[in-house]
Amino acid sequence: MIARRAFLIGATALLAIGLSGPLGFLARSAAAAGDPAEFIRNLGDEALAQLVGSDITKAERAERFRKLLVANFDVPAIGKTVLGRYWKTATPEEQQEYQKLFEDFLVGNYAQRFGQYAGEKFTTAGVREEGDGMHTIMTVIARPNGQTARLDWLLRDDGDSYKILDLKIEGISMSETHRSEFASVIQNNGGKVASLIDALRKKTAQMNAG
Repeated sequence: MIARRAFLIGATALLAIGLSGPLGFLARSAAAAGDPAEFIRNLGDEALAQLVGSDITKAERAERFRKLLVANFDVPAIGKTVLGRYWKTATPEEQQEYQKLFEDFLVGNYAQRFGQYAGEKFTTAGVREEGDGMHTIMTVIARPNGQTARLDWLLRDDGDSYKILDLKIEGISMSETHRSEFASVIQNNGGKVASLIDALRKKTAQMNAG
């Protein structure tokens, strides 16, 4: 079974992209930002505009979230990183199904979290150049109760845009967290990637029915 802890960590992380400022429109792509910090701020605008609101149905929010996810995160690269060493042991058919289910997993698990937006404040704290077109954007979320959380976004320069490759919450990597959880599922089922695929298939079906 895929652990709840990974869900909660990722939920906090993906909720963060909706906390940065004024409303925007999907037609104004966050990818049009001229610098990595502006990219994150614009993505937050888009998330607020598209995902927050009591009048949005579950299906609508999921579809809008998927569009933002695919446009701004390098989901195939993240999925491959999360699967880790088991990527090479998976058959091409398993790799293809896993990637589809991984995207469905992210959408099903995180899209509805934006309905829980509760007035958090989001600020950019700095940019660190990592080399080879990689940037870390350091941000801070201030909650209404006065608590804060540090989030570091890892971006790759993608020509005239950027793609998000990972997100760390208080130093804990989303990719590494999911990789540990997924590896545990595989290891507990004879080292078969098919066991993880089955778990993801059941989990996504459960979320869609919920």
